[in-house]
Amino acid sequence: MDKASKGHVTAVKKAVACELADADHVLEIGCGTGELAQMLVSQGSVVHGFDMNAAMIEAANERIQRNHLEDRFKATHMGVDGMDSLPDAFYDAVVSTLVFSELSDDERKYVFKHSARVLKPEGIIVIADEVVPENIFMKLFHKLIRLPMLAMTYLITRTLTTPISDLSGEMKKGGFKIKKEILRHGGSFAMVTGKRSKGV
Repeated sequence: MDKASKGHVTAVKKAVACELADADHVLEIGCGTGELAQMLVSQGSVVHGFDMNAAMIEAANERIQRNHLEDRFKATHMGVDGMDSLPDAFYDAVVSTLVFSELSDDERKYVFKHSARVLKPEGIIVIADEVVPENIFMKLFHKLIRLPMLAMTYLITRTLTTPISDLSGEMKKGGFKIKKEILRHGGSFAMVTGKRSKGV
């Protein structure tokens, strides 16, 4: 995927890792092969990642063994519906890259609900994913240029993605205050950082 995107995927993960430089315990939703998790571990974090794709988890476990990350990175085979089994107020950060666009509206609501629950009171969430550009011309342009990437994504992961129309709005409704929103690629990609709201 990184080769197909000309390095964009790795660049996104590096940007996300910078947002989480001070996070001790991180939950990664859709950890894939563990590339981001390894970046976070190198910064000092302990990461629990999960992914519903068994092949991805197998690759992540190979990465763990190859790089001796057993005490810093745990990869679990499960989907977002397994988040209800995670402990309350345990993580300093929740992160997800290029996963939310694969989820339904109800699944994203569920993820935000449980992300708020599993985070410590001052915890943060960072979501980086495809979004719908606000500019009508960019919307049309984005539809055209994303078709090859959509086909590549399906061939590799057997999943289809749908750009999110209001990622920041969904995050607010899910119990977070928006700290930062960075738009790239003509407004078709966003990295949104939120802080767990008090009383959630």
